[in-house]
Amino acid sequence: MELFYESDKTFEQLMKEKKNFVFIGEAGSGKSEIILNIAHMLAEQTGEKVDLFDLDQTKPLYRSRDMQEAFAKDGVQIHFQEQFQDAPSQVGGVRASLYGDGYTLLDIGGGHQAAKYAGSYSDLLAKENSVPVYIVNAYRPWTRSVEGIDGTMSHILNSIRLDHIYILGNPNLGYATTGDEFIHGLDKIDELFDGLTVVNSACVRKGIYDEVKDRTDKCLIPIELYLTYEWVD
Repeated sequence: MELFYESDKTFEQLMKEKKNFVFIGEAGSGKSEIILNIAHMLAEQTGEKVDLFDLDQTKPLYRSRDMQEAFAKDGVQIHFQEQFQDAPSQVGGVRASLYGDGYTLLDIGGGHQAAKYAGSYSDLLAKENSVPVYIVNAYRPWTRSVEGIDGTMSHILNSIRLDHIYILGNPNLGYATTGDEFIHGLDKIDELFDGLTVVNSACVRKGIYDEVKDRTDKCLIPIELYLTYEWVD
C-alpha cells in the first residue's frame, strides 16, 4: 500500500465510508478543532453514537477534552484520562469503541507516546473501516518542507504501526484568517506535495467559506472555532 492513502477520495467521501478515524497533527495545526467538528458532523448527520478519545499527551493549550460537557448534549462522548504533571496516561474503552457500531475518533497529537499507545490498537486501525488522517497546516514552521512533514509522519506511523496516511489540509492562522490567506495556504500545501500526492480536501473557517468556495476545486469542510477562548483577542 502506498504511503498516501485514498488520495483520490475527498474527506467527505471517507466520512461516509469509514467509522474509525485517527487524527495526527503537531501543536498548532488545528487538529483539535477539526476533530471536534468532524465528531459533531458525524453525530448530527447520522444520529449514530460518536466516541472521541483525547489521547494527546503533550497537554496543548487547546484540548478537545475541554468541550466534553457541551458536546455530550449533541451525542458526542469525549473520553480522556487526567494527567499528573508529565506522567503518561491511558484512556479506557478504546478497543470496545473501535469494535462497536458507532464512530470512533482518536486524537493522538504529534508525540510518539500517544502514538505508541494507539499502536496497541493497530490490528483494528489497519482495517478497511479505519483511516489515519494527518493534518497539514502550511502556516506552521514545521511544515515548511516536505522533509519535515515526512519525518514527523514516518515517526508517528512507525510508533502506531501503520504504513499509510490520508492528508487533510488546514491552511488557517486562526479566527482572523482571511480568504486570501486561506487560498495562499492551499497553494503552499500543493507546492509541498507536488509530485507526491494530491491533497484534495481542506478545512476552512465557516466565516470565510462563502468567500473562498468558488476559488478552489478542493473539497472544503467548513469548521466552527469551538476552542477560541474568551481571552483571545
